[in-house]
Amino acid sequence: MKRQGIEQKISIRLPRDIDRSYNIIIGRNILNKIGKYIKGLNIGRDIFIITDRKVGKLYAQKLIRSLESAGFNDIGQFRLDGGEPSKTMETYRRILERISDFDRNQEKRIVILTLGGGVVGDVGGFVAATYRRGVNYIQIPTTLLGQVDCGLGGKVGVNLKEGKNLVGGFWQPKLVYMDLDVLETLDKRELKSGLAEVIKCGVIKDSNLFKYIEGHLEDILRCDFFCLRHIISTCVKIKAKITEMDERDEKDIRIILNFGHTIGHAIEAASNYKVYKHGEAIAIGMSCAGEIACRLGLFNNKDFLRLDNLIKMAGLPTKIRKCSLEGIMKSMRHDKKFIGGVNRFVLPVKIGKVKVVKDIKENLIRDVIRKRIVG
Repeated sequence: MKRQGIEQKISIRLPRDIDRSYNIIIGRNILNKIGKYIKGLNIGRDIFIITDRKVGKLYAQKLIRSLESAGFNDIGQFRLDGGEPSKTMETYRRILERISDFDRNQEKRIVILTLGGGVVGDVGGFVAATYRRGVNYIQIPTTLLGQVDCGLGGKVGVNLKEGKNLVGGFWQPKLVYMDLDVLETLDKRELKSGLAEVIKCGVIKDSNLFKYIEGHLEDILRCDFFCLRHIISTCVKIKAKITEMDERDEKDIRIILNFGHTIGHAIEAASNYKVYKHGEAIAIGMSCAGEIACRLGLFNNKDFLRLDNLIKMAGLPTKIRKCSLEGIMKSMRHDKKFIGGVNRFVLPVKIGKVKVVKDIKENLIRDVIRKRIVG
């Protein structure tokens, strides 16, 4: 990754009864500066870091040194195992016990820092939303998936065995820091998983982004700094605008961010969160949604082939392994977008535009999924 470029700031403006607006800072070498940045916010003096074992081993000490150099001396930490199997009520309970011990007299002005990927951000954000009825927190996403999706928007929560994100809420961070340098240590599978969410943003809102990925895929996969900064900042702007218009998913605007997630989440749950990375499942979900849209006459075959080809060229799956059709269908019925038992899917109309379609015949959904199951 080339070591060039300046920091970029993107804002999410959320005026309600209390202003919960915040900034997203994108740049490099940010971990070394975080202590100074947080001190300037004046939102708390006692830091509790939630990370996972892998990321903690790589970056926790660098973060702690930055905090200590800025005068933060009371620092606690919890490291979870990582991955979707850790996104549970049990992990949530264990973190609460640890933070309660750290805050034994409940006299601290706690700020939670989530350092890691989407699971760390979701679980850590849920802890921040609920501990002492809500404390300040700052997101430091360290994966491409976290930086383009999970690290912003305020959705926090954990999974149940019945389905994904069934327990949670909305709790906005005070700030989001995205250090592009940390992506250098991301393994290729994680990078490709995050790229699925970038492709999603191109399909739902920005045909130019989709075209950019098609033209720069090789550079993106080798972590070219300028390519990463472009796709991340573009996705952040898209999600920021959607979040500003529909923070709490009440206006059928934010729902478009769930393109590919209906079937994708069901695949994750049906495989017990042990087979697929989140982005891999979403890639399959996007391909399925594209085919459903084609068969409903909403999406032309040329655009579907572009979508399917880009998913495959990015090294992402379109076939389903180690899942049964009935397991996927059962998990899908727990989807939060379904209302009164009526399914709702986000389907592409063209590259750059989607629509919400209700009450799709189950036989069609089953047929599309069945054809993709290969073992």
